[in-house]
Amino acid sequence: MKLSIKPNVALPVSRSCSLVCRAGTGFGKSSGKKDTAKSSDSGSGIYTAPRTKKRVNLAEELGLNRAAVPQPTSSDPDKDLTKGNWFHLADTSDFAGEKKRKIVELKGNKKTVVLHMYGDTLYAMDAFSTAYQYPLIDAKLEDAAEGPTITTPLDGTVYDLKTGKVITWCPSDGSPIRGLLRTLKSSVQPVPLPVYPVVVTAEGKVMVRLSV
Repeated sequence: MKLSIKPNVALPVSRSCSLVCRAGTGFGKSSGKKDTAKSSDSGSGIYTAPRTKKRVNLAEELGLNRAAVPQPTSSDPDKDLTKGNWFHLADTSDFAGEKKRKIVELKGNKKTVVLHMYGDTLYAMDAFSTAYQYPLIDAKLEDAAEGPTITTPLDGTVYDLKTGKVITWCPSDGSPIRGLLRTLKSSVQPVPLPVYPVVVTAEGKVMVRLSV
């Protein structure tokens, strides 16, 4: 059996290979030319759009101007309705005539608040005293040297009506019952009464801030 052997034939180098492997470039190397269309001012909030070179202010485009932020309604943080969790708990009409107090239960917050009208001012606080959790709906309000106060009917604890600070903690007053209650709390530090800021709107809504 004879084997036919053809002479060597030089194969032509493909055009595509010669373009890819051109000297000075190689695989994985850049051409060395700067891509000006992708340049940007990093960290400045200003983006240069390609082609048009138009400078775009992202804050204005997205409506993030500071002027769009609501301004506080009051310089007093305890009267600024834009800050904190305010609740419409009553209306001024609820305190007309002889009605000078109102108790409100917030089911979602599991909190009960009592509002007292004393003079021309509305005060809001926890509905129960801090010593024995006694209801304050019928508590006594009066003026004192420190300002208006609220007195717990059961144990006689007196609080500052404005701040909730304890003025007198479970006094005995010579009563056997109060003497016993005082003895039971003799080793307990006085606990202030939680009070809450109140704002009355022009429409007569009584707004109470229960948390910051």
